[in-house]
This record gives sequence, C-alpha cells and structure tokens, in this order.
Amino acid sequence: MKKDNKFDEIEVPAGLESRLETLIDQLAEKEKQSKWKSEQIRLWIVSAAASIALLISVGVLFYSKNGNEYPVASQKVNTIKNPEIACREAQKALVLVSRNFNKGMGQLAIVTDEIEKSNRTLNKTLKR
Repeated sequence: MKKDNKFDEIEVPAGLESRLETLIDQLAEKEKQSKWKSEQIRLWIVSAAASIALLISVGVLFYSKNGNEYPVASQKVNTIKNPEIACREAQKALVLVSRNFNKGMGQLAIVTDEIEKSNRTLNKTLKR
C-alpha cells in the first residue's frame, strides 16, 4: 500500500536554501557576539572589584607599616575630659576625614574618566 505524500507537490522557491543558511549563520554570529559582550562585561566588573580590593589592601598595609595601628576594642584609648577640647579635636578629625575623602573622590573621578576613555576606545575598536 502506497501512502500519498502531500509535501511532494509543494514547490520550493529557488535560492531558499542558501538564504536560510545565510540567515542561520547571521543569527549564530549575533548570538556569539552577545555572549562575548556579556562575558566581557562580567570580566570588567570582576576586574574592577579586584582592583578596588587590592587598593584597599595596599592602603591598609601602608597605613599599618607607618606605625598607625588601629586601636583594638580591648585597648584603652586616650580620652579627653574637657568637652570643649574634645569638641575641637572631633572637629579636627572630621576636617581631616573630609579632606582625605574629597582627595580620594578627586582621584576616583580621574580614574573613572580614564576608564571611560578606555572603554570608548575599546568599543570603537571592537565595532570595526
């Protein structure tokens, strides 16, 4: 017994196979590029986090080598009994923290600008 195959009667347009192959290749290339970009972003984030951790570690290392040890909670720290003197010392400490923070923020802005320039250059290079 012979089965009728309905698809034998359908005519396939000329060049359809090559167009489908081209389309499949283009879609595969786009998928490959999007995976590569997401991996690149992930790598950039991990690199930035590692750099920040390294900078903090080096800062703590240099701070402790200069003899400026962090006081331990069990150690007694010098206290000021006169409230006016304590207020002035606290203000000095806050000014020092503020200056160092602003200095660090300025350096961070410079680094951020450099990273943005590098990213623009990298993106231009990759788009070619």
